[in-house]
Amino acid sequence: MKRLWIDFETKSLVNIKNSGLDRYATDPSTTVLMLAWALDMDVPQLWQPHLGPMPAELRAALLDPTIQLCAWNYNFEKDILEFVLDIRTEQPRWYDPAVLCGYMSLPIGLGRASDALSVAGKKIHLPPDEGVKLFSVPKKATKKMLANGSPVFYFKDWDSNPEQWEKFCEYCKQDVVAEREVHFAATAINSPMTAGEYEAWQLDQRMNSAGVCVDMDFVIKGQKLAKDESEQLLSHMKAITGCDNPNSGDQLKAWLKPKGYPFDSLDVEHIEEALKLNFLVDEVRQILELKQKLGGSAYKKFQSIIDRISSDGRLRDQFVYHGAHTGRWSGRGVQLQNLYKPDKAASKVAAAIIAAIRAETLVDGMFPGIDVMTCIASVIRTSFCAAPGKKLVVGDLAQIESRVLAALAGCQAMISAYKNGHDLYIEFMSWLLDKPLTKENNPDERAYGKVVILGSGFGMGPDKFVDYCATFGLVMPRDSEDPDEVTAVKCIKGFRDKYKEIPTYWRDVENACKDAVKYKKCIYVKGVVFDGRNPRVLKLKLPSGRYIHYFNARLVKKKKFDKMQECLCYTAYDSKGVQEKDLYGGLITENIVQAVARDLLLNGMLEAEKMGFKIIMTIHDEIVAEVPIDSPLTEHHLYDAMSKEPEWGCGIGLILAAEGYEGQYYK
Repeated sequence: MKRLWIDFETKSLVNIKNSGLDRYATDPSTTVLMLAWALDMDVPQLWQPHLGPMPAELRAALLDPTIQLCAWNYNFEKDILEFVLDIRTEQPRWYDPAVLCGYMSLPIGLGRASDALSVAGKKIHLPPDEGVKLFSVPKKATKKMLANGSPVFYFKDWDSNPEQWEKFCEYCKQDVVAEREVHFAATAINSPMTAGEYEAWQLDQRMNSAGVCVDMDFVIKGQKLAKDESEQLLSHMKAITGCDNPNSGDQLKAWLKPKGYPFDSLDVEHIEEALKLNFLVDEVRQILELKQKLGGSAYKKFQSIIDRISSDGRLRDQFVYHGAHTGRWSGRGVQLQNLYKPDKAASKVAAAIIAAIRAETLVDGMFPGIDVMTCIASVIRTSFCAAPGKKLVVGDLAQIESRVLAALAGCQAMISAYKNGHDLYIEFMSWLLDKPLTKENNPDERAYGKVVILGSGFGMGPDKFVDYCATFGLVMPRDSEDPDEVTAVKCIKGFRDKYKEIPTYWRDVENACKDAVKYKKCIYVKGVVFDGRNPRVLKLKLPSGRYIHYFNARLVKKKKFDKMQECLCYTAYDSKGVQEKDLYGGLITENIVQAVARDLLLNGMLEAEKMGFKIIMTIHDEIVAEVPIDSPLTEHHLYDAMSKEPEWGCGIGLILAAEGYEGQYYK
């Protein structure tokens, strides 16, 4: 099949990158500046609309369904073709090398990807005041220009800046070269996307295109209440501190430090720790409490939703395929994967809080012990709803990570508990405390059991476990002389004693990785192939057939636990840049478990689509579908789809279950 590689440069009076899917259709100022293109390995050519119409050969290739269209982050090119040039293309025609890079855990930015793969034809990096910023972003006219009849906003172009324009043209053509070379360099590593992964990407595109309906009345009212409360809190803080802007971390720290505040940070964790101190003066404590009420950015998602909503009231393009190293989806825009974790007390009165927001009557003190900001952040999920005449059906894979871990490690005690429908959290705590417990009568012990099962499976030690418990609102002492007290040391040791196969699995996968790299061979461990034959990348082939990738995996001598040891390291490419990371048994196990859990989620999504569910979101281990309100499809059908064992899972010992709800609003 022939390939047409393309790359657009455009200009627009408004910031269209953050708005809805129909952004180009609703913004008539969007104009094509140039289009670089090349058929297969031809030298890239450039079409500049101001010099003449689109070349016939280019138009014919764009319209030819037998030619594959290729572009980096192709949605931009696809949308420009459709909404600006009126050339409609079907999504299956497109190939995006950034998707292959994402699948391989390489950077999904063209410049960083070409650096990571050391390609010869790299992306050109123009100075900040040239290229895109010079020609694509509007400039504001001066008073003198306005007096001479200039519009308020104008653009630089080929006439005003001819030398920079020539560089911009070369920049555009070189992008085509870089995209093509990155594709071939990534393909040469011989880790192609499986048919299942291509299907996953297609599903991702359908989900992003469908979007989720937004209750804008709730969003606008919630935002107004949050802004009003924020202004009151800041006014109160200003009156106490005298700071011009008490929301400025630097200003507030400068005020707090001389008064005994012991930390250099004002993040949530440090404020919580400071408030435990009994030597703080009253005004410092008051400011910290006000800062706590002011909260993080949870309520700011309202503005993010408003900025990105499409004209039909739906929020689209919020999910990134293979955004995490393990293959899980990550978020963009509103960041739906990072919604505020509801306050426990607020959850109990959620319906009343929602009603108060809708009535615009929510005030501080309405719900004792829960401030306004916490109330609003705790119910922000209500922003997302079913469209008129539709309902949401939501399913969540129950305790999926511990179920997958139990199966891969062959932990019979866990597998038996799940198979027989036992509550694993209660079962573990009954064993640990050596006394009968029930879910109904021992909620506190069950809460401890939950964090133990969720937190101990990947090699976490007692110190880290104490911090982990705190994220669940549980205070866990590290150790105690009281044999009946629940402590981190007791929980971690108990977990490893009761479920002995799991620590063994940590050691097995670490040794398999080390030996695969050292001897450049394949090693099989309980459903996973550790492939170290390629010196550039260690690949872990999962039961589903896809891979986890660790680039530049190597063995080095390091001092750990006060002695020199042979450690495994690799090069990670993430949002923070290029990092050298250690690879050890607990982390390898966590990666494998989360990757298999993601593959099970994907299988459930595909099975749900076969049943007729329209999937509009996936958040962590959840599937959110939208169906007609009179549809015979229910949450139980979704549970069945999610609990269906895939063909590749047969023989692993998976015991799957799902739970959820259906209704008009996400919660």
